[in-house]
Amino acid sequence: MEEPQKDVTAAPKETFGWDRLKRLYRGEEYLLERDLCLKMSKTSFICGFVVGGLTTKRDAEQRFDNYAVGKKFLNRRDAFRRRNDFRMLMFLKNGFKMGFRACVLTGSVMVLTTHTTIFRDYFSPLYFPIYSATACGIFAFPLGLYGQIQALSLGLTTGAVVSGLTWLYALGHDKSINDAYILFRNDYEKELTIRNEEERKIMRLMKDEKLYLRSTAFKRLKEIEEQQLLNSVEDRDDVDESSDKPAGAKKQVDAKKTPPASAPPATSVAVEKSSRV
Repeated sequence: MEEPQKDVTAAPKETFGWDRLKRLYRGEEYLLERDLCLKMSKTSFICGFVVGGLTTKRDAEQRFDNYAVGKKFLNRRDAFRRRNDFRMLMFLKNGFKMGFRACVLTGSVMVLTTHTTIFRDYFSPLYFPIYSATACGIFAFPLGLYGQIQALSLGLTTGAVVSGLTWLYALGHDKSINDAYILFRNDYEKELTIRNEEERKIMRLMKDEKLYLRSTAFKRLKEIEEQQLLNSVEDRDDVDESSDKPAGAKKQVDAKKTPPASAPPATSVAVEKSSRV
Protein backbone atom coordinates (compact mmCIF):
# COMPACT_ATOMS: atom_id res chain seq x y z
CA MET A 1 0.00 0.00 0.00
CA GLU A 2 1.13 3.46 -0.79
CA GLU A 3 1.84 5.70 2.12
CA PRO A 4 -0.38 8.77 2.33
CA GLN A 5 1.38 11.87 1.17
CA LYS A 6 2.05 14.48 3.76
CA ASP A 7 0.24 17.75 3.41
CA VAL A 8 3.10 20.12 2.79
CA THR A 9 1.83 23.67 2.54
CA ALA A 10 4.00 26.46 1.28
CA ALA A 11 4.95 29.00 3.86
CA PRO A 12 3.44 32.44 3.39
CA LYS A 13 5.52 35.23 2.04
CA GLU A 14 8.01 37.06 4.22
CA THR A 15 8.04 34.32 6.86
CA PHE A 16 11.65 33.50 6.07
CA GLY A 17 14.58 35.69 6.96
CA TRP A 18 15.72 36.23 3.38
CA ASP A 19 12.25 37.35 2.32
CA ARG A 20 12.19 39.94 5.07
CA LEU A 21 15.64 41.18 4.05
CA LYS A 22 14.49 41.50 0.43
CA ARG A 23 11.52 43.52 1.64
CA LEU A 24 13.99 45.90 3.29
CA TYR A 25 15.66 46.68 -0.05
CA ARG A 26 12.57 46.96 -2.21
CA GLY A 27 12.02 50.57 -1.22
CA GLU A 28 8.24 50.38 -1.66
CA GLU A 29 7.54 51.33 1.96
CA TYR A 30 9.24 53.14 4.79
CA LEU A 31 10.83 50.88 7.39
CA LEU A 32 12.45 51.63 10.71
CA GLU A 33 15.63 49.67 10.03
CA ARG A 34 16.46 51.34 6.72
CA ASP A 35 15.69 54.81 8.03
CA LEU A 36 17.83 54.29 11.14
CA CYS A 37 20.80 53.06 9.11
CA LEU A 38 20.68 56.07 6.80
CA LYS A 39 20.15 58.65 9.51
CA MET A 40 22.80 57.26 11.85
CA SER A 41 25.34 57.06 9.02
CA LYS A 42 24.70 60.66 7.97
CA THR A 43 24.80 61.96 11.54
CA SER A 44 28.01 60.11 12.36
CA PHE A 45 29.67 61.42 9.20
CA ILE A 46 28.76 65.03 10.03
CA CYS A 47 29.91 64.69 13.64
CA GLY A 48 33.13 62.97 12.63
CA PHE A 49 33.78 65.60 9.97
CA VAL A 50 33.45 68.48 12.44
CA VAL A 51 35.39 66.77 15.24
CA GLY A 52 38.15 65.58 12.92
CA GLY A 53 38.61 69.02 11.42
CA LEU A 54 38.70 70.83 14.76
CA THR A 55 41.01 68.41 16.57
CA THR A 56 43.70 68.67 13.87
CA LYS A 57 43.75 72.46 13.86
CA ARG A 58 46.93 72.77 15.94
CA ASP A 59 48.72 70.12 13.92
CA ALA A 60 47.85 72.00 10.74
CA GLU A 61 49.20 75.28 12.15
CA GLN A 62 52.41 73.61 13.30
CA ARG A 63 52.84 71.95 9.93
CA PHE A 64 52.39 75.27 8.15
CA ASP A 65 54.92 76.95 10.44
CA ASN A 66 57.46 74.25 9.64
CA TYR A 67 56.72 74.65 5.95
CA ALA A 68 56.97 78.45 6.09
CA VAL A 69 60.47 78.43 7.60
CA GLY A 70 62.79 80.06 5.10
CA LYS A 71 59.93 81.00 2.78
CA LYS A 72 59.40 84.56 1.64
CA PHE A 73 55.93 85.98 1.19
CA LEU A 74 54.92 89.11 -0.63
CA ASN A 75 53.54 90.77 2.49
CA ARG A 76 51.71 89.97 5.71
CA ARG A 77 48.41 89.76 3.92
CA ASP A 78 49.78 87.13 1.55
CA ALA A 79 51.16 85.09 4.48
CA PHE A 80 47.84 85.34 6.34
CA ARG A 81 45.90 84.22 3.27
CA ARG A 82 48.18 81.26 2.65
CA ARG A 83 47.88 80.22 6.31
CA ASN A 84 44.08 80.32 6.16
CA ASP A 85 44.05 78.38 2.89
CA PHE A 86 46.22 75.68 4.43
CA ARG A 87 43.99 75.55 7.53
CA MET A 88 40.88 75.13 5.41
CA LEU A 89 42.49 72.46 3.28
CA MET A 90 43.65 70.44 6.28
CA PHE A 91 40.28 70.90 7.98
CA LEU A 92 38.48 69.42 4.97
CA LYS A 93 41.01 66.63 4.52
CA ASN A 94 41.16 65.50 8.15
CA GLY A 95 37.44 66.05 8.65
CA PHE A 96 36.59 63.88 5.67
CA LYS A 97 38.87 61.12 6.94
CA MET A 98 37.38 61.13 10.42
CA GLY A 99 33.83 61.45 9.10
CA PHE A 100 34.30 58.53 6.73
CA ARG A 101 35.67 56.32 9.50
CA ALA A 102 32.85 57.26 11.87
CA CYS A 103 30.27 56.66 9.13
CA VAL A 104 31.67 53.22 8.30
CA LEU A 105 31.95 52.23 11.96
CA THR A 106 28.48 53.38 12.98
CA GLY A 107 26.89 52.19 9.74
CA SER A 108 28.39 48.72 10.06
CA VAL A 109 27.09 48.35 13.62
CA MET A 110 23.60 49.54 12.64
CA VAL A 111 23.49 47.38 9.51
CA LEU A 112 24.56 44.24 11.37
CA THR A 113 22.13 44.88 14.22
CA THR A 114 19.10 45.69 12.08
CA HIS A 115 19.74 42.92 9.56
CA THR A 116 20.14 40.34 12.30
CA THR A 117 16.91 41.54 13.89
CA ILE A 118 15.05 41.29 10.58
CA PHE A 119 16.52 37.92 9.68
CA ARG A 120 15.71 36.36 13.05
CA ASP A 121 12.54 38.42 13.54
CA TYR A 122 13.68 38.96 17.10
CA PHE A 123 15.50 41.80 18.84
CA SER A 124 18.01 41.06 21.58
CA PRO A 125 19.88 43.58 23.78
CA LEU A 126 23.10 41.65 23.13
CA TYR A 127 23.28 42.71 19.48
CA PHE A 128 24.67 46.17 20.12
CA PRO A 129 27.54 45.19 22.49
CA ILE A 130 28.62 42.24 20.34
CA TYR A 131 28.61 44.03 17.00
CA SER A 132 30.00 47.27 18.40
CA ALA A 133 32.95 45.51 20.03
CA THR A 134 33.57 43.44 16.89
CA ALA A 135 33.55 46.46 14.57
CA CYS A 136 35.80 48.51 16.85
CA GLY A 137 38.24 45.62 17.19
CA ILE A 138 38.46 45.16 13.41
CA PHE A 139 39.05 48.85 12.72
CA ALA A 140 41.67 49.00 15.49
CA PHE A 141 43.65 46.08 14.06
CA PRO A 142 46.51 48.31 12.77
CA LEU A 143 46.97 49.76 16.28
CA GLY A 144 48.27 46.51 17.72
CA LEU A 145 47.13 44.42 20.66
CA TYR A 146 46.90 47.28 23.12
CA GLY A 147 44.86 49.37 20.69
CA GLN A 148 42.53 46.47 19.99
CA ILE A 149 41.90 45.96 23.71
CA GLN A 150 41.02 49.64 24.07
CA ALA A 151 38.74 49.47 21.03
CA LEU A 152 36.99 46.36 22.33
CA SER A 153 36.38 47.98 25.70
CA LEU A 154 35.07 51.12 24.00
CA GLY A 155 32.76 49.08 21.77
CA LEU A 156 31.42 47.05 24.68
CA THR A 157 30.80 50.20 26.71
CA THR A 158 28.92 52.06 23.98
CA GLY A 159 26.93 48.97 23.04
CA ALA A 160 26.00 48.36 26.68
CA VAL A 161 24.79 51.96 26.99
CA VAL A 162 22.52 51.59 23.95
CA SER A 163 21.23 48.25 25.24
CA GLY A 164 20.54 49.88 28.59
CA LEU A 165 18.43 52.52 26.87
CA THR A 166 16.38 49.84 25.12
CA TRP A 167 15.90 48.07 28.45
CA LEU A 168 14.67 51.30 30.06
CA TYR A 169 12.24 51.84 27.18
CA ALA A 170 10.87 48.33 27.60
CA LEU A 171 10.62 48.82 31.36
CA GLY A 172 8.68 52.04 30.89
CA HIS A 173 6.10 50.27 28.71
CA ASP A 174 6.00 47.17 30.94
CA LYS A 175 6.88 44.84 28.06
CA SER A 176 9.68 42.54 27.06
CA ILE A 177 12.50 44.01 25.02
CA ASN A 178 11.35 42.33 21.81
CA ASP A 179 7.73 43.43 22.30
CA ALA A 180 8.87 46.96 23.12
CA TYR A 181 10.96 46.98 19.94
CA ILE A 182 7.94 45.89 17.88
CA LEU A 183 5.81 48.60 19.50
CA PHE A 184 8.44 51.25 18.84
CA ARG A 185 8.86 50.08 15.24
CA ASN A 186 5.12 50.22 14.52
CA ASP A 187 4.74 53.72 15.98
CA TYR A 188 7.85 54.97 14.20
CA GLU A 189 6.78 53.56 10.84
CA LYS A 190 3.32 55.12 11.17
CA GLU A 191 4.79 58.56 11.81
CA LEU A 192 7.36 58.04 9.07
CA THR A 193 4.67 57.08 6.58
CA ILE A 194 2.60 60.15 7.43
CA ARG A 195 5.59 62.48 7.10
CA ASN A 196 6.72 60.96 3.82
CA GLU A 197 3.34 60.51 2.16
CA GLU A 198 4.23 62.93 -0.62
CA GLU A 199 7.60 61.27 -1.16
CA ARG A 200 5.91 57.89 -1.44
CA LYS A 201 3.48 59.27 -4.04
CA ILE A 202 6.40 60.60 -6.06
CA MET A 203 8.21 57.26 -5.92
CA ARG A 204 5.07 55.40 -6.95
CA LEU A 205 4.48 57.83 -9.82
CA MET A 206 8.08 57.44 -11.01
CA LYS A 207 7.64 53.69 -11.00
CA ASP A 208 4.24 53.67 -12.73
CA GLU A 209 5.01 56.23 -15.44
CA LYS A 210 8.71 55.30 -15.71
CA LEU A 211 10.03 58.74 -14.85
CA TYR A 212 13.72 59.06 -14.05
CA LEU A 213 13.89 62.60 -12.65
CA ARG A 214 12.34 63.45 -9.32
CA SER A 215 11.60 67.02 -10.41
CA THR A 216 9.59 65.76 -13.38
CA ALA A 217 7.65 63.38 -11.15
CA PHE A 218 6.98 66.20 -8.67
CA LYS A 219 5.54 68.45 -11.42
CA ARG A 220 3.46 65.58 -12.74
CA LEU A 221 2.10 64.88 -9.25
CA LYS A 222 1.08 68.52 -8.81
CA GLU A 223 -0.71 68.47 -12.15
CA ILE A 224 -2.62 65.32 -11.18
CA GLU A 225 -3.62 66.81 -7.81
CA GLU A 226 -4.83 70.04 -9.45
CA GLN A 227 -6.84 68.07 -12.00
CA GLN A 228 -8.41 65.96 -9.26
CA LEU A 229 -9.27 69.10 -7.31
CA LEU A 230 -10.96 70.67 -10.34
CA ASN A 231 -12.91 67.49 -11.04
CA SER A 232 -14.10 67.30 -7.44
CA VAL A 233 -15.27 70.93 -7.54
CA GLU A 234 -17.15 70.36 -10.80
CA ASP A 235 -18.79 67.21 -9.45
CA ARG A 236 -19.85 69.07 -6.32
CA ASP A 237 -21.42 71.86 -8.39
CA ASP A 238 -23.31 69.33 -10.51
CA VAL A 239 -24.65 67.62 -7.40
CA ASP A 240 -25.80 70.94 -5.93
CA GLU A 241 -27.59 71.91 -9.13
CA SER A 242 -29.31 68.55 -9.41
CA SER A 243 -30.44 68.74 -5.78
CA ASP A 244 -31.80 72.30 -6.22
CA LYS A 245 -33.88 71.61 -9.34
CA PRO A 246 -36.33 69.04 -7.86
CA ALA A 247 -36.89 71.22 -4.80
CA GLY A 248 -37.88 74.24 -6.94
CA ALA A 249 -40.10 72.16 -9.18
CA LYS A 250 -41.83 70.67 -6.15
CA LYS A 251 -42.53 74.10 -4.75
CA GLN A 252 -44.09 75.20 -8.04
CA VAL A 253 -46.30 72.09 -8.18
CA ASP A 254 -47.49 72.60 -4.61
CA ALA A 255 -48.29 76.21 -5.36
CA LYS A 256 -50.41 75.16 -8.34
CA LYS A 257 -52.29 72.50 -6.38
CA THR A 258 -53.24 74.70 -3.42
CA PRO A 259 -55.83 77.34 -4.57
CA PRO A 260 -55.66 80.83 -3.07
CA ALA A 261 -57.89 81.55 -0.07
CA SER A 262 -61.15 83.23 -1.30
CA ALA A 263 -63.00 85.93 0.66
CA PRO A 264 -66.45 84.99 2.12
CA PRO A 265 -69.46 86.13 0.03
CA ALA A 266 -71.20 89.41 0.96
CA THR A 267 -74.71 87.85 1.37
CA SER A 268 -73.55 85.47 4.08
CA VAL A 269 -71.99 88.36 5.98
CA ALA A 270 -75.23 90.39 5.82
CA VAL A 271 -77.32 87.42 7.05
CA GLU A 272 -75.02 86.93 10.02
CA LYS A 273 -75.30 90.61 11.00
CA SER A 274 -79.12 90.59 10.79
CA SER A 275 -79.36 87.46 12.91
CA ARG A 276 -77.21 89.05 15.58
CA VAL A 277 -79.45 92.13 15.69
